[in-house]
Amino acid sequence: MVALIPIAGGISAFGSRFVDDGLGFALGFCYWFSLAVAIPTQVSSAAMLLTYFAPFDPWKLAPAVMVVCFLFVIIFINSMRVQIYGEIEYVFGQIKLSLLLGLIIFMFTLNRGHISPETGKTTVFPVDFAYWDASRGDLYGPFRPYFEVTEQDHIEGSTGRFLMVWTAVVQSVYSFSGTELVALTAGEAKHPRRALPRATLRIFFRIFTLYMLGVFAVGLNVAAGNQSLPGFFTPWSKYSTQKVSWTMTTTSDGNCQVGSISMQGYSSSNSSPWIIAMQNAGLCVGASVVTCLFVFCAWSAGNSYLYASSRTLYAMAIQGKAPRYFGLCTKGGLPYVSVVFTFAIAMVVFLVSFPNSTTITVYYWIRRLTSIPGTLVWAGICLSYIRFYYGLKLRPDIVQRDMKAYPYRSPFQPYTAYFGLIGCILLVIFNDMTIFVKFEWQYFIASYVSLLLFLICFVGYKLWRRTRLVPLARMDLDLGRREMDLYEAETAAEMRMMEKGIWGKGKRTWRWIKAIVI
Repeated sequence: MVALIPIAGGISAFGSRFVDDGLGFALGFCYWFSLAVAIPTQVSSAAMLLTYFAPFDPWKLAPAVMVVCFLFVIIFINSMRVQIYGEIEYVFGQIKLSLLLGLIIFMFTLNRGHISPETGKTTVFPVDFAYWDASRGDLYGPFRPYFEVTEQDHIEGSTGRFLMVWTAVVQSVYSFSGTELVALTAGEAKHPRRALPRATLRIFFRIFTLYMLGVFAVGLNVAAGNQSLPGFFTPWSKYSTQKVSWTMTTTSDGNCQVGSISMQGYSSSNSSPWIIAMQNAGLCVGASVVTCLFVFCAWSAGNSYLYASSRTLYAMAIQGKAPRYFGLCTKGGLPYVSVVFTFAIAMVVFLVSFPNSTTITVYYWIRRLTSIPGTLVWAGICLSYIRFYYGLKLRPDIVQRDMKAYPYRSPFQPYTAYFGLIGCILLVIFNDMTIFVKFEWQYFIASYVSLLLFLICFVGYKLWRRTRLVPLARMDLDLGRREMDLYEAETAAEMRMMEKGIWGKGKRTWRWIKAIVI
């Protein structure tokens, strides 16, 4: 959609143009809100990861100090012109991708025993599946021995394994939120019909090569039942009764001295399987370096979220769904009011910047407010596309999906959109399976308050503005598309010159190498 009609704030705009204006408002508000509250979670995570090191003992140097530093660097970068911001984000992206690629290679090397304490393995396969061998004990195997609802209640067998997989999927939604950010750059990209499809392909290859391969690689070196891995469920009563402590402790293998916070519901880098694998191999310095890089990754995510949330708020102001002063920009095109206001919302991070039972509870709520609206936004995108798909067929006067001039066509449509819509709805409904096994009203409210907020926004806006479902034959497929058609016609000669000759061929080759590899 955004390749054909590259407009700012497409997530909200397309929901309004192709489904219902009330849906567009609900999507836009929930997306802005989820990203705005995600900034504190990412920045506070970065600050708390630093407690791995002794100089950052939270009882001597409050994490709030590091939080303030992180936040003001973020607002400084987001105050720059979009061209400078884009270059900075590109460099950050290459650093993170290089880190992940290096970790994957390292994990395969470690798995083959080419790093102490083991001296090499002679398995038939190119990797050793020793940690997947359930016959070695309860800690081993591709799954944990049971799904732990509480310390006393365990679910074993196929039901337990299903709950493990489903819980992992729900948890990963928090990490995958933001993959749709590329669509928000349409209004500021120079050649969006060329740049956005390429960026989308890169995201696809990164997820299916680096992300999936990374999960596989680290799973070869850490047992599923490793006691250092964090548990999923913490009884709500323990949030208010447990005491928090920070100490320099020796890891379970006896190899490394690391900072450790004792608190259920919170985990530092000591709980990361990447760090656990390195510590088990006695690579304490390597674990420390990777922890520093994890700090950078968490902070960088917060930096991206401020950009995306402020642009979403700006787009809603342009569409008349938010106060008009949020649409004010500098001469360079920076929506400074939206940036400053969203940054002010992010200052709620002070509530979660010091380790105690109250702030961990707040942290949990904020995290739930981030992941569930993101899933609702994905569902809204799929629904908008399904309507767009059928509406486009009623407009034979403009470019169709089966034409060569169509800028980007995702495969297996509209079936993948239906799959995404149904899948996201199920993720929202069953986002916390434990409440169906052991009900606690606090978890129930935390799991569904975002859905309630979405419905209030949708129904309230619909009643206030008296909006209606947009008929397929009356969809606006022209505004934004015609202007881009004209712009492409004016710059066609420039683009042809760029794509011709040795320089153009070299660029195309390098582009595909980057799409596949990084």
